Amino acid sequence: MRNLFIFVWCAAILIFTCTASFHDLIHFGVLRFRWDGHPTFSEFLSPFPTDFSRSLLLQKIGHIIAFQILTFLLLLKFRSQLIILFLAASFAALTEFLQLYFNRGGRIFDIGFDLIGILVALGLASFFKITQSRQIDLKH
Repeated sequence: MRNLFIFVWCAAILIFTCTASFHDLIHFGVLRFRWDGHPTFSEFLSPFPTDFSRSLLLQKIGHIIAFQILTFLLLLKFRSQLIILFLAASFAALTEFLQLYFNRGGRIFDIGFDLIGILVALGLASFFKITQSRQIDLKH
């Protein structure tokens, strides 16, 4: 069952990141994909936008939350935080790279936002594990 949740969440992330227009998907339910066999790879290294808007902020928060959820799901499946970090970060890089082929702006800085979500989730998991361990020690 855990595998199914991980698979479904990864599929949802892929759909959200590769659809031609995230805005159209969210507001109108329009799911459309456009393949570009010859993407501009230099877009991957584009700098963070200087025109910071509410929409951009919500998009980056979405990156963080999506990968926090993925990391929490992976924590249910795997014990090693190093393996979880590798799997989640690799998937983050893959989704950004794939966006280049789907006429979306795959950017390396977005991997950074994904990593924030991954690291926060791993940090919270460690904190609660340590807290729970201390409570058990205090009872004995």
